Amino acid sequence: MSAKTFWNAVAHSLFILGTFTVASPSFGVGVNLGSVNRNGDVGNVTPTQATITNAYPGGVDDGGTNYNVSGNQPFLPYRLETSLGLTTGALGLDVAEGSAISFVRNFQAGDIFSFNSNFQTFDTPGFDRAFVSIVNSTTNAVITPLTLGNSTFNYTFPTANNYTIGIGVVDGRNDVTGSSRLTVSNANVAPVPEPLTILGSVTALGIIKTPLMLANKVCRYHSN
Repeated sequence: MSAKTFWNAVAHSLFILGTFTVASPSFGVGVNLGSVNRNGDVGNVTPTQATITNAYPGGVDDGGTNYNVSGNQPFLPYRLETSLGLTTGALGLDVAEGSAISFVRNFQAGDIFSFNSNFQTFDTPGFDRAFVSIVNSTTNAVITPLTLGNSTFNYTFPTANNYTIGIGVVDGRNDVTGSSRLTVSNANVAPVPEPLTILGSVTALGIIKTPLMLANKVCRYHSN
C-alpha cells in the first residue's frame, strides 16, 4: 500500500469517527401538558395543548356567553398564587380571580423552556392578564406577561434547581365582568449541550485536520 493510500484510509476512518462524535446534539424534549396540574378553569387538554380561562360556568360573567371550558370556577387570587408557589400578591394586588396550569421540574443551567400561546380577551383590553411564573426555593419569582394574540415564550434557566412553572390568566383591576382565554401549545425543553459534545466537536476537527496535512506532505514527498 502506498503512503498516499494509507493516509487517505486513515483520514477517512477518522472522519467517520468524528462524524459520530459531532452528531450528538441535545434535542428538545416535549412537556406533556396532559399531566400538568390544573388550577381553576382548564380544559381541552391534550399532551400538546391546554386551554385556560378566567370564566365562570354558564357565562354569568360574560352576559350569557359561556367561555368556560371545564365546568370549574376560577381560583381566588391567594389560592391561585399558593398553587403556583408564589407569595400572596405576587400576581398583583388588583387580581380578583384566575386560572393556570402548573408543573414542577428539575432544570439545568442553560436549559431553555419554550411554548406557543394564543391570548384572547372578551373583556375591556388591559383588564385581564396572561402570564408565566417561574419560581424556585432560593430565588425571587420571575413573572412575565404574555401579549395578546399569538406569541412564543422562551426562558433560559440561569442555575440548576427544581422550578415551579405556572402559565395562566387572571381578572385584573378587581373586575370580574368579562373573561379571557389563553391557549398553550407545543411546550418544550431544550437541554444545554453536554460538554463532551462540544469537546468532541473540537477534537474531531483536530484529528481530521492532522492526518490530512500529513497525507498531503507524504504525497508531495513521493511526487518529488
